[in-house]
Amino acid sequence: MSQVPNFDVKDQVKQATDVVDLIGSEMNLRRQGSIYVGHCPWHDDQKPSFQVNPNKQNWVCYPCDVRGDVFDFVMKREGVDFREALEILAERAGIEVRSYQKKVVKGSVDDKATLYRAMAWAEQEYHECLLNSDAATPIRDYLVDRGITQESIERFRVGFAPLSWSWLVDRSSGTSFSPEILQACGLVSANDRGGWYERFRGRVLFPIRDTQERTIALGGRVVPSLYPNGDAPPAKYVNSPETRLFSKSKNLYALNLARNYVQKTSVKDKRLVIVEGYTDVVAAWQAGLTNVVAALGVALNEQHIRLIKRFADGITLVLDGDEAGQRTMNTVLDLFVAHDVDLRILSLPDGLDPFDFLMAEGGGAFQALVDKAPDAIAHKILVETRGVDLVNDTHRSNQALENILKTLASIPEDENSTAKSIREDQMLLRLGRQFQLAPEMVRRRLTDLRKKTRVRPDTSDSEVKKDLVDYSKFDKKESELVQLLIQDPSLLDRAVENVSPEQFRVGVLRDLYELMGEFFHEGRGVGYQQLTVEVEEPRLRKLVDHLHDEAIAKKEIHEEQNSAYAMDFEDQLQSIILRFNEREVESGTQAKISKLHSGGLDEDEEKRALEELFRQQLQKPNNSI
Repeated sequence: MSQVPNFDVKDQVKQATDVVDLIGSEMNLRRQGSIYVGHCPWHDDQKPSFQVNPNKQNWVCYPCDVRGDVFDFVMKREGVDFREALEILAERAGIEVRSYQKKVVKGSVDDKATLYRAMAWAEQEYHECLLNSDAATPIRDYLVDRGITQESIERFRVGFAPLSWSWLVDRSSGTSFSPEILQACGLVSANDRGGWYERFRGRVLFPIRDTQERTIALGGRVVPSLYPNGDAPPAKYVNSPETRLFSKSKNLYALNLARNYVQKTSVKDKRLVIVEGYTDVVAAWQAGLTNVVAALGVALNEQHIRLIKRFADGITLVLDGDEAGQRTMNTVLDLFVAHDVDLRILSLPDGLDPFDFLMAEGGGAFQALVDKAPDAIAHKILVETRGVDLVNDTHRSNQALENILKTLASIPEDENSTAKSIREDQMLLRLGRQFQLAPEMVRRRLTDLRKKTRVRPDTSDSEVKKDLVDYSKFDKKESELVQLLIQDPSLLDRAVENVSPEQFRVGVLRDLYELMGEFFHEGRGVGYQQLTVEVEEPRLRKLVDHLHDEAIAKKEIHEEQNSAYAMDFEDQLQSIILRFNEREVESGTQAKISKLHSGGLDEDEEKRALEELFRQQLQKPNNSI
């Protein structure tokens, strides 16, 4: 990667990223006059309502009321903040975002771009092997016997690693991918004799991709028919190890596919279904269930929660009906409840796993169970009270209630949520009836436990509300001043000399004006193009776009009417400054009048106040006494 100063890396990245190329790599666009249009990825778009403007290098979807530039698209599409979007686009453009890490040598084992290419190459090699190699005939037969279709093999890019110890290393000869690169990808390992051996030999392979559709790892499953003598390796499943590209705790299998479907559903339906295995996901998709993903051999954790909440509002965790499935539930339940995630838990009947159930009963029956899955607390009550005589077995009954209340106590409190309060009251009434206790006693114990289990509330909802701006309530002169400065940044020095941020009402306009003042004192640009690069906070970036679009619309209207666009920018600024000053005077006048009415002034102060008010009245234009 070429090294650029941190000072202008955002501008470098924006200049290097064409908005049509970026969005066109994610969705189908077609030219329509001077713009490109496509079906919006965030709502069920019956007609192409998503517009991309190559001249302005921006995009908009009016039904969704979202718009922005290349950074905004990545932030919304990937559910990341500005810094992460910058890093994604910088990597795409081959621009280095400077940090305190050592400089990476291109083509080395530390160069992620090289590792991504190596993984894509390996995925293709394994996939072609499955499709065409004679050695893969037993694997193809196995997949057919399991009911996995050719369409699924193509969709999930299923592959096969032959039993040869050095198959991939041999095929890499003549490519730029050395054995050391393949090792850094987690594909091969060094042996004691100075050679290399396949990590996934003799396994059917399921490529794992990130949400940017880049292959980052593999999951391999043993196929018993390859080992007729019963000498199969002890590990039935093997995942890639942790690498520079892959962390089990930060990824979910098939999320790259599922997120496209989840993002288009209505808000109440934005739910991911999480199963345990790759073939569970494949079977679900074959049955038409397109919001199903899988964990990657590790228990779900806080990083998974953050990943899931980028794309979905709720989760249904599907557990195998066996004892191991129930242990999994106990591991993750308190974690998800503590993060206030809408978690529902489905335990499959008769000890079946999702794959077997789907193949036997079909997608409709599976979806019916998902729809009826109890929420996490209801499931907790069901599990804790199963087989317990709540009336006569005092010890086990008390322990069950304590376990349930500990889980309830970990739910973040929300004093503004009436629905949550009602639901909690109903839950406590139910527990009181079940355990034959007064609800007040149950609530007192819950209150005691809460004092010991204070969890910082998730601020994601408040953050979303904070980003919603009602432009209709803006003060006109404040809006006009900021809009004017975006159009003509050369006026900013006069503006900051005459109007302070404190003269703005508290709100997003004041925040933007204050930030522009900081940029001015730091010698940074504050025009539209510079602000779209420099401003990182989403609501301020959206405000910059809104004010710029409003200014363009005003200009077009005045051009159609052949007007002089009111006056030049210098005169507009002077007029706005006068209006700010008048508001200051009005504010001071009202304060003086209030003091006069209150009788809180002595005789001299009262005389001076009256003289000042009289002088201000005389100075008003067109005033007559």
